[in-house]
Amino acid sequence: MTVNAAPSSDAAAPVIDLDAIVTRAEHYLLDDHAMKDELMAKIETAFLDGIEKFAGPEARKGVERDGLRMIHEHFPVEKVRLLEHYLLSTLRDDLYYWSFKVGRETLGIDHEFFVDHLIVIRIHYPHLVARKARADAIEKPPYPVTERMRLGLAALRNPKMLFYSGRRALAKKMEERREQKSHAYDAKKTHGNLAIPARAHGAHVDTWYGHSYDGINLWLSIDGVNEGNTVILYPEMWGQKVEFNPVSMYLAEGQPTPKPLKYAMKPGQLLVLNPEMLHGTQVNISDETRVALTTRINPFKPRFAKEAPFHFEYWYSSEDLEQKRWGRMSVFPHTEYQGKPSWTEGEPYRHDNEVRVSLDTPLERGTPLDIAAAADLPEGYRMIVDLPNAKAMIWRTPSGLRAYSRMCPHMAIDLADGYHDGQEVFCPGHGMAFDVETGDSSCDAFKLRQFDATEEGGRILLSRRGTD
Repeated sequence: MTVNAAPSSDAAAPVIDLDAIVTRAEHYLLDDHAMKDELMAKIETAFLDGIEKFAGPEARKGVERDGLRMIHEHFPVEKVRLLEHYLLSTLRDDLYYWSFKVGRETLGIDHEFFVDHLIVIRIHYPHLVARKARADAIEKPPYPVTERMRLGLAALRNPKMLFYSGRRALAKKMEERREQKSHAYDAKKTHGNLAIPARAHGAHVDTWYGHSYDGINLWLSIDGVNEGNTVILYPEMWGQKVEFNPVSMYLAEGQPTPKPLKYAMKPGQLLVLNPEMLHGTQVNISDETRVALTTRINPFKPRFAKEAPFHFEYWYSSEDLEQKRWGRMSVFPHTEYQGKPSWTEGEPYRHDNEVRVSLDTPLERGTPLDIAAAADLPEGYRMIVDLPNAKAMIWRTPSGLRAYSRMCPHMAIDLADGYHDGQEVFCPGHGMAFDVETGDSSCDAFKLRQFDATEEGGRILLSRRGTD
């Protein structure tokens, strides 16, 4: 797997290997792509118009002055979903056409290909700002009447789509009844009381959600994308069969992850990747708002995993988009278009620099518990400790032993699956890094809970702190 970095202004653009994206998870960070300047100008205008529509002219002036990356200082988080809906309604056709142009001119697809009906515009405020929003205060976008009309007109032109939409609606109702009796996806269990603008997308593979195999995501940086809020990639896990938690729809526990790859991106840069690579969203621990959008191309007819809970079956043909025929659409029923990924399954990723200890004795406050021989924990290694009432991790640092709870303070995800290098440990859920010496992250709100660890008589002793 190789990564092609964005070229400098005097360097030739990289030659994109489409097959390598599909089969080997090669990905590209591009400075230049089709319609870049034209699209970015339209996006900026739509943002400013939407900001003025929902928050007034003073908010617009503030964002014009400070940039979209500082929108959180001028536009209320409770209205973010309204703004996202407005942007989609305003820009949808431009984004479909841009996706086509990127597929044809930037990726060089010279035959019919397909663009997903789904487009997502993501506005992620700094977490410390977004989490102050009350879930019941978030203003919900209006019912998408015009989009439903578009789908209806497309169905009238496509009898197969009309027949399938009715059958799909019935199947959806039956599935909803089954889900009520099962342990299916549960946003409340996953995110608690966090309002939607404060949520971050955990590590996942898009086909878990019913997206097509062999798709190509176009991830466009609009503004504010930095390493503290960017998309997270795990190319080293490509080809590994990974399992998901059906309640959260994110990576299930017990699967080690490598160091997350994070790109700081300039406005207008485009990340092209295969979303069958494990990826996620860095919880926004920066002081900037991240603004990005994603669309999806499939070089061939989409195929789906049968077991996915839902499927994205409506697509535009490149032939229709070339002619700007917005009222035409193709449908690929997942019952008819099933398949498998176009990669060879590889060996699971493993952490080599750790040792594991499991004891039946609970951890008490102020009472040291004998964990293991000191020689069992070399410098640079991590000791994973499972106890009846605690999950701990211990390092030997230049300053002595350091021990912490393994529960990430963001969403209580077990850090045992996260990468560490003896200096930092990364959350496998949302990419946050914690300093092994101090337990701190770069965000004051998130700090690991410390335990007391000492070395006596060649043994490692662990206890809860008196204030815990």
